[in-house]
Amino acid sequence: MKSTRSLIVNADDFGYSAEVNAAILKAHQEGILTSASLMVTEPGFAEAVGMARQTPTLGVGLHVVVTHDSALLSRTSIPHLVDAEGKFGSDPLRVGLRYAFSQAARAELRQEMEAQFARFAETGLPWSHADGHQHFHLHPAVWDIFLSLCIKYGVRRIRLPYEEISAHRRDGGDRAPINVFAALVFHALRRRALRSLRRSEAAGAPAFFTCDRVYGLLQTGQMDRRYTLRLIERLSGNTNEIYFHPASPHARPLPETERTDTVRDVELAALLDPALRAQIAAQGLCLHTYAEAEQFSRQPV
Repeated sequence: MKSTRSLIVNADDFGYSAEVNAAILKAHQEGILTSASLMVTEPGFAEAVGMARQTPTLGVGLHVVVTHDSALLSRTSIPHLVDAEGKFGSDPLRVGLRYAFSQAARAELRQEMEAQFARFAETGLPWSHADGHQHFHLHPAVWDIFLSLCIKYGVRRIRLPYEEISAHRRDGGDRAPINVFAALVFHALRRRALRSLRRSEAAGAPAFFTCDRVYGLLQTGQMDRRYTLRLIERLSGNTNEIYFHPASPHARPLPETERTDTVRDVELAALLDPALRAQIAAQGLCLHTYAEAEQFSRQPV
């Protein structure tokens, strides 16, 4: 079947640890993974950059961290953002309220995000895309900074999550109310971000690229073979992204009987499963990086 639609398969948290890095590389070389979002603040960062330089077929973008995990700057530089261990708060509501109402926190937030963009730029890797850890780049207090830095560093491809809640539930997805609530919030934040992108383009900024659909939020850590096969069958965008967290603490472990030395979680197992590649082909989807998906989207129909 001729490929008529595009699919990006992304792994978040590249650079988090050696285990995550190895899983991402394996999923790209042996499975369907096409791109990864790099954390420049975590212990596996240098190793991930080395892997990316040796694997130019893997599209690599920036995974901006402003919640839950480590900051790049020291606590003395950003005391309103991180704790004594240099980590952001893990409660999204509290973190979001702090960014919304603390002018001091927002000033430090700009410094920290600028440092993360600069560190990615220093690697010399081509900018595939940019997104945010836990999608916090869409928080209104974060978005304006994020967008200004994307413009400054020439990043034109941005993740804006959007997936269909009813179809997710119909296909046996996670029914946790908190996930549904989060999806509704991000639907509203996506609309806000799209309006902002249109204003930027109207003011003279180059056009931005976002996928029609981005899937993974509603099933975080549980993107197993069964669920992902059904998801691929119902993808509704011309350009789509599915993101995973192979080998990260978010991923649900495989049953003991199915584990190997290199495959220990359901998300990595799914990425390596030949049935997914066959389903992608059967649905007329072409596996792409962000750059390839953007080019694909601009081709005449």
